[in-house]
Amino acid sequence: MTIKFYETTETEAAESLLSLARPATSSSIEKAALGPEKAFDGDFTTRWGSLEFTDPQWLQIDLGSPKNISRVRLFWETAYGKTYQIQVSNDAAVWTTVYETTAGDGNEDDLTGLSGTGRYVRMYGTERGTRFGYSLYEMQVYGT
Repeated sequence: MTIKFYETTETEAAESLLSLARPATSSSIEKAALGPEKAFDGDFTTRWGSLEFTDPQWLQIDLGSPKNISRVRLFWETAYGKTYQIQVSNDAAVWTTVYETTAGDGNEDDLTGLSGTGRYVRMYGTERGTRFGYSLYEMQVYGT
């Protein structure tokens, strides 16, 4: 019998989920049951939904202190972002874009190889993929 061991790289070993159960805010909320905290609760049966069926809309997490961001995973509900940015900030006022796309197609977006530092991380949607708003089951932020 052969046993194979998975070896993690130093980067993978150091990377951790930073966003679970952290304080979250958003540009709008469809209803109380779909608040921004639902996208960071680790429960894939809950979700954040924007009230406004207009652009732009955003969802952000407060990591508590500046962190090095290396990866963001977005788990979209039917209402997804076609064009959006992942941004970081130290003060939630001045933002730096670490990722952007104009070809979002919903489902899961696993954004790796990101490089940015910030206390706050947000998904900033500028074009919806459907006639509805934006909706995320989970937004996971990884880094050190």
